[in-house]
Amino acid sequence: MMKRIYGLALAMILISCGGSQKATENAVTTAAATKIIKSHNAAAINFNTLQSRLGVKYQDENQSQSVTVDLRIEKGKQIWMSARVLGFTVAKVYITPDRVQFYEKIQKRSFDGDFKLISRFLGEELNYAQLENLLLGQAIEPLNNLDYAVVDNQYQFRKEGVIARLFSLRPADFKMAQQSIRKPSENTTLDVKYLTYQTVDSKVLPEEITINANAQGKLVQVELDLKNVEFDQNLSFPFEMPSGYNQMKF
Repeated sequence: MMKRIYGLALAMILISCGGSQKATENAVTTAAATKIIKSHNAAAINFNTLQSRLGVKYQDENQSQSVTVDLRIEKGKQIWMSARVLGFTVAKVYITPDRVQFYEKIQKRSFDGDFKLISRFLGEELNYAQLENLLLGQAIEPLNNLDYAVVDNQYQFRKEGVIARLFSLRPADFKMAQQSIRKPSENTTLDVKYLTYQTVDSKVLPEEITINANAQGKLVQVELDLKNVEFDQNLSFPFEMPSGYNQMKF
């Protein structure tokens, strides 16, 4: 049970404006890469706070589990998550740009440190801004200097090499359809697919996300379902690290 809660908690961590390419359901084969990148950057939503009821399904080679998560974000400042199973709080996560805190009640374990916890789970080093981008359908890396083409009715940016990168954009709104980073020499892969999007208060954000992570042969799949999204409410972010828990070290 500890492994399930631990993995699930990690899983938690786990429009356009002037000059942008006009959105269309079909990719324009003659569209310039610079215009597409500008449109993608313009598609980033503006808000102060976000809250959502998040459905999380976690599966690895040994088990699967589902939990409900209360998600709160103050953009650029903090991410708070509280996981519940059968109505009981089993884990909490609190993330700021320079700190990750986590505890789970079943085995009374906790973590208080940097982003090593998230990087270990995803097999890719991410900072706070990249984590927010991943959740909100924006590229976790700059798209400049990547090879560009229109593939399968999507605007695709990619680069092969020691680190293989793939970013595919939807023509409808220039949000991410998929982003993938592979390091073959280290046997790590992070593949994120955005199955559906939703529009809330004229803001386009993901609704269903799947994350497939391979960290040195350890395969994990996470499905996220964002529901009941609300923006710019007065939110609290209560988090207090309990005493007497065993600290996880990496």
